Amino acid sequence: MEQSVELTWPNKDLSLRAVGVTGYKWVEPTDRALQKPLRLESLTGNQPGPLSNVLAIGDGLDALEALGETNVFADGIRAVYIDPPFNTGKTFNQYGDAMSRPMWLSMMRDRLAALSPYLREDASIWLHLDDSEVHRARMVMDEVFGENAFVASVIWQKRTTRDSRAAFSSNHDTILVYAPSGPRKWKLSRNLLAKDEATLRNRDDDPRGPWADAPFTAPGFRRAQQYDITTPSGDVVKPPRGRSWYATESTYKQLLEEDRIWFPKGGAGSPRIKLFAHQLRGLVPFTVWGSSDVGTNDDAKRHLLDLFPERPVFDTPKPEELLERILHIATSPGELVVDLFAGSGTTAATAHKMRRRWVTVERNTQTVLDFTLPRLQQVVEGSDTGGVTGQVAWVGGGGFDVLQVAPRFGTLSGLHNTSTLRRKFITGDELAKRRQA
Repeated sequence: MEQSVELTWPNKDLSLRAVGVTGYKWVEPTDRALQKPLRLESLTGNQPGPLSNVLAIGDGLDALEALGETNVFADGIRAVYIDPPFNTGKTFNQYGDAMSRPMWLSMMRDRLAALSPYLREDASIWLHLDDSEVHRARMVMDEVFGENAFVASVIWQKRTTRDSRAAFSSNHDTILVYAPSGPRKWKLSRNLLAKDEATLRNRDDDPRGPWADAPFTAPGFRRAQQYDITTPSGDVVKPPRGRSWYATESTYKQLLEEDRIWFPKGGAGSPRIKLFAHQLRGLVPFTVWGSSDVGTNDDAKRHLLDLFPERPVFDTPKPEELLERILHIATSPGELVVDLFAGSGTTAATAHKMRRRWVTVERNTQTVLDFTLPRLQQVVEGSDTGGVTGQVAWVGGGGFDVLQVAPRFGTLSGLHNTSTLRRKFITGDELAKRRQA
C-alpha cells in the first residue's frame, strides 16, 4: 500500500491563534481559552443574518468562529478568495510580510480548515500567492481538502514592466484553485467565459447594446429562491419542479429595475436574464491569464489613487477585473463569497458590484479606516466609477454590516477606533434617505 507524503513543520500539532492586533502564538488544542465565547460587536447596530454582507475587523480564524455562531453561513459559502501575506520577508505600509515559516504554514492551515465546515458542495477555494510559499501552500491545501480537490494553478500576469536588476524579471503570481467536490463534478456548476459577440441581438432596442438571454432558473431547491413572479401579461409563474429561480427575490427585483430581465412570448413567457457581451460566457478558462484581460497591480493602484488621491497608495492591491473573472467562474448572483484577508477591499467591492453576497475580514483597523470601509461605502453610494463598474453596469445600492471581533488572546487596541468607525459607516437606509432628499 502506497504511503501518503506529508509536509511537516515544528508545532504542527498546535493551533496558531491571533494575539492582539498583529501577533500570533502557539496554543494547545486543549487550552481552556479556546472554550471562551468570542466577543462580536456590531458597529452598525445590526445583527448579521443569512442575507447580510459583512465587513469584520479582526483575525480571520476568530471571525469565522464568531460568525459561525450566527446564521451568516446558513446557505453555505460558494467561493473563497484568499490573498494572504505572501511571506516574502518584506515590510509594506499596511502590513508586515515576514513570519517564521512554521507559523505561516499553521496560520494558513488553521484558517483553511476553519472554512471547510461552511463550504457548499459546489464551492471552490482560490489561494493567491507568489513563489515564496506557493509550493508548500499546495501541500497544505492537499492536506486540508484532499489531493483530489485540486483543480488548477492559474498564472496571472501581474505586471508588464521589466525588472532589469533581477536574475529573472518575475511578472506573475499563482492562484491555486481547489474544489472539495473535485474538478469533474465542480466543472458542472462553474461558469464559462465569453463567447463570440456575433451571436448577440437587441430585441428591445436596449441602449446598452445587443444581448443574449438565458433561463432565470437554477437546479435544485433553495427556499430563498422560491417565489412567485408576475409577468407583464399578468400571469403568475413559479420555478419549474426541482428547480429554483436564478437569484433571490430582492436580486430579481433589482435586475428587473435595471432592465436585465426579458419575458418572451410577448411578455407572457417565463423570465429570462439578459446577458450583454461582457457577461455572455461559453469558453473553458485557460490557466494563464494575461494583463490585457484581467488587469495588473498597477491598474489596481491607479484605481485606488482615483478613489483616495490624498493617501499613499495601498502597496499590494489586486485589480477588480481579476476578481470579476474569478467570481464569475466560481459563483452566481446572490451566492456568498468569503475573503479572510480583505486589504483594500477588492474582493468585497467586486462581489458587491456583481450582486454577490460577501463576508470579508481585515485585521488591521487602520487599513479598514483608510481603505476598506470608505471604498465599500463608495461602492454602495455608486460613486466608485472605476474597476468593473461599467463592465457590470453597477449604479450603487445595497449595504453591509461592520463587526469587530475581539481576539481570544490579548487585547484589540483598535477598539479605540470603534467610535470613528461608527461615524464613518453609512447604512443602506441612510443612503436611501439621502437620495430621496
